[in-house]
Amino acid sequence: MSQADEKNGGVGSMNPGAGMSMGELLRTWRRRALLTQEQLAERAGLNVRTVRRLENDGLLRPRTTSVLLLAKALDLDGAERAALNALARDRPADHAAHRPADHAADARPWTVPRQLPADLAVPGVREREAAFVASRTTQAVVFVTGMAGTGKTVLAVHAAHRLAPHFPDGQLFVDLHGHAQATAPVDPGDALARVLRTLGVPAEHVPWHLDDRAALYRSVLADRRLLIVLDEAADEHQLHPLLPATPGCRVIVTSRHRLTCPGDARVLSLDTLPLTEAVSLFVRTAGCALDATSGGDPAVTSVCAPETPPDVLAEIVRRCGLLPLAIRLAAARLQAHPSWNARHLLDRLTTDRLAELAAGHQSVTGALNRSYERLPPDQQRAYRLLGAAPHSSFTLGTAAVLLNTTPARASRLLDHLVHAHLLQEPAPGRYRLHDLVHAHASTLRPPHGARPAVRVRCRTASLT
Repeated sequence: MSQADEKNGGVGSMNPGAGMSMGELLRTWRRRALLTQEQLAERAGLNVRTVRRLENDGLLRPRTTSVLLLAKALDLDGAERAALNALARDRPADHAAHRPADHAADARPWTVPRQLPADLAVPGVREREAAFVASRTTQAVVFVTGMAGTGKTVLAVHAAHRLAPHFPDGQLFVDLHGHAQATAPVDPGDALARVLRTLGVPAEHVPWHLDDRAALYRSVLADRRLLIVLDEAADEHQLHPLLPATPGCRVIVTSRHRLTCPGDARVLSLDTLPLTEAVSLFVRTAGCALDATSGGDPAVTSVCAPETPPDVLAEIVRRCGLLPLAIRLAAARLQAHPSWNARHLLDRLTTDRLAELAAGHQSVTGALNRSYERLPPDQQRAYRLLGAAPHSSFTLGTAAVLLNTTPARASRLLDHLVHAHLLQEPAPGRYRLHDLVHAHASTLRPPHGARPAVRVRCRTASLT
């Protein structure tokens, strides 16, 4: 035996564990460290019964966290850790045949997370986008971005339900509160701590430092196939520590911002709905039936009067800006008032639609407020000034006049608003505020004394 082998307790350094079972390997390394089973259990933070069963090859599928803790307690080097992990992943089949019956519960000793919320998708709406996100050929990380109310979370959850059967180790749903009301975005370290506990890491073994938590998170996920939905990410600093490093996991991220994508991640930017899908979402959410004799046009029973023509329904969803959140809220309003019909709802949406597009704790105004509140002061000021203008479409030159700044400075401000999905750029140098965004921005008080100045600048820019 070489001196290196003697130092390693008889385990060859070139091929540690060759020809040995996991239990034999653990026993050899424990003795090398001059530890009893009780001492090893205490150092690793495990029950001594767990250590005994591992050394006796009594556990068919050891917990990944237990293996990691033992490797740390035994001060194993890289090759030894790799050997231990390999044996833990690939236990011989005859172990199952000889395992006592009372060990059956240990086949999956950690609780498999099934955290996906209910699937609220409406058939026929966003089907093409859902197929893209749920495709097995799509990259391991998919970003779903878009302005407030475009249905990012609904789409992500729907696609995740389709993918769930392919991820037997569970599904995680992490709300990062990027734009939650009266709640700050979740600290990435706090999110990692919660996820690690969910995945079986005891709270006392969760490291304090963010980088250490992220490293342990990647180690725990290395041998698992999990589907992870990271909802409402605020920025890259919050998101990147939560991304796995191995291809066995799949991640769906939603955000109102155009985030920098790592590696070969795919991005799906959601726009408003096509008219036919918007009408379908409205009539189904409002509880209306589809009349098969109408050539596919939504007709109406229940809360939608039978005589309601399709053009009224089309105008309702147009007044909602073809925005899924607004359409669902309008349908909820109709459901909540049995004496109303579709024409009455349309009349109300024509007078003050932002006030009407609210139900319970949800509203279009609230959703847009949260996007606005996350902006720094200079971008908030630009948003309010653009809302004070009479038209929602403008060029870069016009924006520079409205904002009373240089074209270069105006371009940077507009880019930030585009990044936050509060402004659209249909063509280079041309910009547009969505109808509901323009209505929202116009309700915000512009900087002191700015409204008269905006009128003058609008005339200067030939907007009026």
